[in-house]
Amino acid sequence: MTDTHDTKITLYWLEKSPAQRIVWLLEELKVPYEIKTFKRKADMTAPDELKKIHPLGKSPVVTITTPNCPEPLILAESAVIIEYLCTHFGGEKLIPQRYAEGKEGQVGGETEAWMRYQYFMHYTEGSLTPFLVMNVVMDGSFTELSS
Repeated sequence: MTDTHDTKITLYWLEKSPAQRIVWLLEELKVPYEIKTFKRKADMTAPDELKKIHPLGKSPVVTITTPNCPEPLILAESAVIIEYLCTHFGGEKLIPQRYAEGKEGQVGGETEAWMRYQYFMHYTEGSLTPFLVMNVVMDGSFTELSS
């Protein structure tokens, strides 16, 4: 597990994004962090300030600065951020053991718990997120119509 003493984590939060997942995880891990928030432009896209951190204006974005890295590590996409934080700051408590004893590296050697973890991690991104994005888009449309 990574020592958080000299590690600085900054979460760049764009409103109406899945960034709350990252806040929840950082709180659960008891990892100190800073939040920088951004408002969406009228067309619901990211402001230019956020694009300076990540060129696609993705959110959430996390930067991790440590003494052993000359440049901050920049992570985008909530699932990638979650896996990285769990791997480096979660110890053994959040990600199940990947391989069954004696089956390390074998196709089909993964534990049932790890396969279930992978399924739900990717379900949120592949099946749930499009629904949530549709709600954000429709929310913006209804706001414009009611004005």
